[in-house]
This record gives sequence, C-alpha cells and structure tokens, in this order.
Amino acid sequence: MTNWEIAQVFEEIADLLEIMGENPYKVRAYRKAARVLENLYLDVQDLIEENRLEEIPGIGEALAAKIEELVKSGRLRYHEELKKKVPPGLREMLQIPGVGAKTVQIIYKHLNISSIDELEEAARKRQLQELPGIGKKTEEAILHGISSLRQSAKRWNLNFANAIAKEIVSYMNDGEKVNKIEIAGSYRRGKETVGDLDIVVSSSDPSAVVEKFVAAPWVKEVVAKGETKATVITRWEIRVDLLVAESQSFPSALLHFTGSAAHNIHLRRLARERGWKISEHGILQGESAFYPASEEEFYQALGMSYIPPELREDWGEIEAAQIGKIPELVKDEDLRGDLHVHTTWSDGANTLEEVVEAARARGYQYLAITDHSKSLGVSNGLTEERLLQQKEEIERLNTQIEDFTLLAGTEVDILTNKELDFDDRILAELDLVIASIHSGFKQDRDTLTERIIAAIDNEHVDIIGHPTGRLLGRREPYPLDVSRVLEAAAQTKTALEINASPDRLDLKDVYIREGKELGVIFAINTDAHNVHALDDIHYGVKMARRGWLEKKDVLNALSLEELKKWLKKRS
Repeated sequence: MTNWEIAQVFEEIADLLEIMGENPYKVRAYRKAARVLENLYLDVQDLIEENRLEEIPGIGEALAAKIEELVKSGRLRYHEELKKKVPPGLREMLQIPGVGAKTVQIIYKHLNISSIDELEEAARKRQLQELPGIGKKTEEAILHGISSLRQSAKRWNLNFANAIAKEIVSYMNDGEKVNKIEIAGSYRRGKETVGDLDIVVSSSDPSAVVEKFVAAPWVKEVVAKGETKATVITRWEIRVDLLVAESQSFPSALLHFTGSAAHNIHLRRLARERGWKISEHGILQGESAFYPASEEEFYQALGMSYIPPELREDWGEIEAAQIGKIPELVKDEDLRGDLHVHTTWSDGANTLEEVVEAARARGYQYLAITDHSKSLGVSNGLTEERLLQQKEEIERLNTQIEDFTLLAGTEVDILTNKELDFDDRILAELDLVIASIHSGFKQDRDTLTERIIAAIDNEHVDIIGHPTGRLLGRREPYPLDVSRVLEAAAQTKTALEINASPDRLDLKDVYIREGKELGVIFAINTDAHNVHALDDIHYGVKMARRGWLEKKDVLNALSLEELKKWLKKRS
C-alpha cells in the first residue's frame, strides 16, 4: 500500500469522525497525518522495516500502529468499524461544494437524511432552513452545490494526480520496452484539477507496452485496447489513457496529447494555411512527412517560438509566439524562500528549528513564519503576548543560523467588521504581515470586497493570503469583485498571494494574468502546516506560469536584501 493510499484512508477517517461529532483535535490529527503522508518522500514500508514511523512529524504511537496494520494487511479495522457507523451517503454529501461535516451531522441528526437525493428533496421542500445553524442562504447554497456537483465530472487535485502519475510511471518505465514516458494532458499544462491522465510513451514494441499497461495491478477496468492505445480505469477511480508512439513521432504525440484542444485547433489552422497537415504522428508537408525532433522544432516549423505547456490554452500565446513575445516564465528554482508558513506555535506540525532545517535543505535564503492570529481559536491562534514571544525566539534563532534568515510575521485575520485581528502597533513590530479572511464567507460581494480592500489599504499589510478563499472541490470562492481587489493591490503595491496548497491554488490563473497586466506583484507561498508541504510550492509555480508570470513579478524571487528593501519601502 502506497503513502498516498494510506493518506486517503486517514482523510476518510477524519471525515467520518467529524460527521460523528468526535473530538476536533482527533479529527485534526488524522488530517495532519494524511497531509504529511501525501508529501512524504520516504516509503512508509521502508520506515516500518527500520522501525522509524514515529520519526514522521505528527505520527505518534497510535497512528504508527494503524499505518503498520494498513501496510501489512491492506485494511484497517478501525476504519472499517467507522464506516459501519456512518451511512455511505453522508460522506458523499461532503463532495457538495460548501457542505462540511458539521452541516452533514446536523442534517442527519434532525432529518435522518443519508443521501444526496434525499438532501436535494428536503432542500426543495425548504426543510433545511429550519435546522439550527443552517438558514435560508445555506439551503440555497446547498441546492446550488448539488447542481454544480451533478454538472461536473469527478476531478482530481494536482497532488492526488501527481501521486497516481508517479505510481504509474514507476511501474511502466522499465527501461526495456519503454524509451521515453511523459504525462501529458491538463496535468502537464498545470490545470488546477484534472479529470483524467494522459500518458505518452516512446517504444519500438507498442503491443508489449499496451499489454503491460492493461495488466497492471492498479487497473480496475479495461475500457479500450488497441495496438498503440489503451484506456483503463484505475483502482483510484481515475481514468488513464495511453498512447504508444514510435521514437520519431514522440515529440509530435506529446504536443498533441498535451493540448489544449483549442490550442491544437489553432495550430492545425495555421498548418492548413501553409498547405500542411499536422497530427500526433508529425507534419505532412505536401507529399513528404516531417518528424520534428522536439516540441521546439515543431513550433519553429510553424513559424513561432516555443510555447511552454502551461500557456497552451489559446489565450493569445500563439500570437505572442509568432512575434517572439512569449515571456520567460518563473521557475521553481527562481524562488528564494516561502513567505507563508505555520509552526507548532499555532496549528503547524513542526517547530521553528525543524522548519528552518527543511527550508535550508531546499536551498532557500529565507522563510517567513506566519502563524495564525488570536481570533482563529480553533487553530491555536497567537495572542499579542505569544506573538511577541515568538518574535524574540525567531531573533534568537537568527543569531545561530548562517546564510539563512527567519522573518517574524503573522497571518492576521481580516475580521467581519473590516478590522484586523492585531492593532497597528503590534503589526509594525513584525518583519512581514499577511492578512487573510477565515470567517464571514456568506457576507455579500461588496462587503467581502471592502474587507479585503481595507486590509490592502493598511500600510502594515504586505500580502493578502488566499484572496478568494476557495477550497477546490469543497468550497466555492466567496463572492468577490476580484478586479477591484487587483486594482487596489496594484495601486498600493500590496502583494497578492498565489497559495500553492493543492487544496486551494488561489489565485486562479485568469486573475493572475489580469493582475500581471495591472502591475500587481505576487507571492507564491505554500501556507505549509508541515515541512513536507513546503514542496507544494511547485503547484503554485504552475499556477503562476499559467498566469504568464515572470521572475520579476514574484516577490519571493527577490534576494533577501531585495526583499528587505521592498518591505522597508512599504513600512
């Protein structure tokens, strides 16, 4: 059993416990463990053999025993017992955007509803608005969420897709029949979620590759199978399409199956204007075939510069490439640090020292510690006194560290009355301030917009965290006039966060592009609550690239000295 699969079991346990109204600290422990396991590079099976499970942050004796039971038997009795206590339909309700475990618990307790169909019927009969803590607006939101759920196919967050892709590539990449293997499609383009996975393989023996693919241990159902193509449904329920190409056609096949469809249609139109035909096999120029040796050569043949996969949406990238105006997109290695990280001082899993060690191992110059503020009690938010104590501890650590700097900061709540959770006197003492909304999501569009703009206008606020508040697949963005927020940020030179957590990826690519054109500066941050989540930065970079950002557009691509100058100028 893989790390990712164990993480999914723990995530389901957390959902079930929350629906049952169990202790929130117990729920949080399973969620933290799930997140750590999703991002863990070390193989859990190896850690079991070496008796090192409890070295994983957030994994104590009890959780370690459960992991060992899962790995050795493929099942967990505790998990199965919980599933017997909770009707399966209740967990399905959690897929409805905006519906959390507490809402499900209330609905089940009062109306004995245990399926989405029953929930929809009750909402249409206006039975939900009479329940405690729900009301008319929530009832309407639930109906809207059910409609959205039914209209959209199951989509997977990038971290889930990435874990599955690695598993598949590891299995297929045997070095014998497979010469090259790449994941294409929306995954390669860095879309915020993916509906399936597309795999392109180069091989001189396509039939052998196809046979190996359809016989893989993770295949649940073979949907289609041909000489060079196959489609399967995996045991993770995600569909995977395979294309096997000859070596000479591999670049063309990779470009074709990366997409997007709109991008490919535009390319085909340009080819037709030259009297050519293009496909996954190559370029047909009259009677002769041309096989580009790379994607770069493919684009060059069509009279344009190379277009990175993240830009291939037919949003103007082809026109830009024709005149050599494709931006040099920001890369993972351009980032010098992370400006939004939590520790055990609030709801993080790691100490300041552990976070420093992890950041230095990633080659960072700096890291900002931004634990929650006092109003977020459920996350052990810091009081003014504790915040200043933490600042002193950070200053002490900085005297002991060479070639690395911790910045003392906070993620301060933007309260429902537009005030910040700490007063300006406290904020002025910090190196960096992130302001975020964590409550009052049901306020109207103008009120929410004014809350964020009020924070932007505060001279001590450097960054607005996860600006639209979305949780992918679980909570829609709150109503917000994003254009007004972008304009205010551009005017005041306040940075907007691209939250790299694969559950958020907030801001969205279209807003990033709009902000870039206004001159907004962005900070790509992980919002990490454990050291392994620092690696999520890659997903944020993907979103930044989809928004056409360059290194100069990103705050934490600055050196430490440049960042300090920027912060000083704001204060």
